[in-house]
Amino acid sequence: MMHLDFDTPIDRCGTQSYKWDGTLAEFGRKDVIPMWVADMDFPCAPEILDAFSDRVRHGIMGYTIRSQQYMDAVRGWFRNRHSWDVSEEALTFAPPGVIFAVNVLIDLLSEPGDRIVMQTPNYDALMNSVSAGGRIISENPLKVVNNRYELDFDGLEQILALPRTKILLMSNPNNPTGRLWTPEELSRLGDLCAQHHVTIISDDIHADIVMPGYHYTPLPSLSPELAQRSVLLTSTNKTFNLGGLQMATLVIYDEVLRSRFNQVMARYQTRLDNLFGAIALETAYTSCGYWLDAVISYINENRKALEAFIRTELPQLTAYPMESTYFSWIDFSGLGKGEGLERFLIDTCGVAFTPGREFSAGYGQFMRVNLACRRELLLTAFRQIRQNI
Repeated sequence: MMHLDFDTPIDRCGTQSYKWDGTLAEFGRKDVIPMWVADMDFPCAPEILDAFSDRVRHGIMGYTIRSQQYMDAVRGWFRNRHSWDVSEEALTFAPPGVIFAVNVLIDLLSEPGDRIVMQTPNYDALMNSVSAGGRIISENPLKVVNNRYELDFDGLEQILALPRTKILLMSNPNNPTGRLWTPEELSRLGDLCAQHHVTIISDDIHADIVMPGYHYTPLPSLSPELAQRSVLLTSTNKTFNLGGLQMATLVIYDEVLRSRFNQVMARYQTRLDNLFGAIALETAYTSCGYWLDAVISYINENRKALEAFIRTELPQLTAYPMESTYFSWIDFSGLGKGEGLERFLIDTCGVAFTPGREFSAGYGQFMRVNLACRRELLLTAFRQIRQNI
């Protein structure tokens, strides 16, 4: 198997990198260690880069079509990676990306003033889609049981029963906590939504990145009834570090909803893939599973290294179990910095994380830490915190 090097530094500054070149605008400093936005510092799989090179040498960058090989690659990935035989007819696509597709679905499934249920903390872009569209977020906060986040089903049932509740918008795994929902949890959640005629939109963009010992279950795979009442969204963007290509795959078994979605995409002229996104998807799903395995292994070692460092050097912090994604969800309240925590980390320690407040009120002392980086850089960031407390 090809050796993959994730330890050699690659200078991303000056490449218009949102993660690295955007720190001045985002945090007020350009010299912080950036461990915030969901973007890996690892080079793409060599097969993807070779496929790009072949197309560049061809010289023509025209419009694309989705070939049968493309569809087979998507279905093959679901089948081989997640033991799910997805119907080709259920597949549709949103080249602008998952968040664009979520906004379209919200418009199709609800009206301004309707309620959309979200388990919190949750991805801020999803929450912004709800509020910016004039819908009401009905928060059902996750519970912490034995240092692990769990769904509050009693609270969920009460919220689903509220008037004008149309959608449950979730992420599987949960972003930012990394909780990967079990088949039992998903089935119970699905039953409650069915009882109250609520459609589930599940953002599964991080679902391919699963830590050893855990297993991802696609919600629509649990039953034909649940498949009809849910929409699953995923992408190569996070899995293969292709965020700049803006791709999204949707699984919509409801034929009427899928047709309405495709009509909107056609109206906006967003039905055609980015040329390089299409090349990357087919190549990634057919040839690059080994690369993802290596990335997961490296991230898992980063996780273990960080947790060991926190135990011995920064016991004031609490890192929650990381089941999936490449984020560690960490409670920094033990540092006693209060409302000054963010500026302390940025101005004094020189590190930039995604602040917990972005994922819901009440998480101002939490940080989402991106572990998809060199191990030495990760540990350097936390050494700088230790040295300045």
